[in-house]
Amino acid sequence: MHTTVYKDTRFHHNGDFSGDIRIVRDGREMEVPFKDILALVARFVRDERIAVLEQATPREILGLGKEPSP
Repeated sequence: MHTTVYKDTRFHHNGDFSGDIRIVRDGREMEVPFKDILALVARFVRDERIAVLEQATPREILGLGKEPSP
């Protein structure tokens, strides 16, 4: 079992993040399946990437950088 600490919250988890994660904060505990946390974080990352793409120019989307200056 590994422990990761972020601010005042402790996350107890398997080294390979399989199974449940026990979250401890303010003396309260909760167990959450890692797959649920993975899905939540994946959704956040997807939404952030979509927002960046929606604001990008065609050149930026294609990896060509910013428009050249005139």
